[in-house]
Amino acid sequence: MAELHGYEPVGASLDTIRRSSEPGVKRLAQELPPVGATVDLVVGMVRAWDRKPWIWVDLTAPSPAED
Repeated sequence: MAELHGYEPVGASLDTIRRSSEPGVKRLAQELPPVGATVDLVVGMVRAWDRKPWIWVDLTAPSPAED
């Protein structure tokens, strides 16, 4: 679960199982930031939801910068 500052009525999460093949998500899952940490993520998809919250944001992690 994630909190989107300024969009509190909207639900959000990063599904590390479904998105495990994405390089940024794989890196983030290996590092496991502590609970309550602020992490920069990217909107992967915005979906209408059939229950509250009515909007769900599917998050992903940016790929590591290539050198």
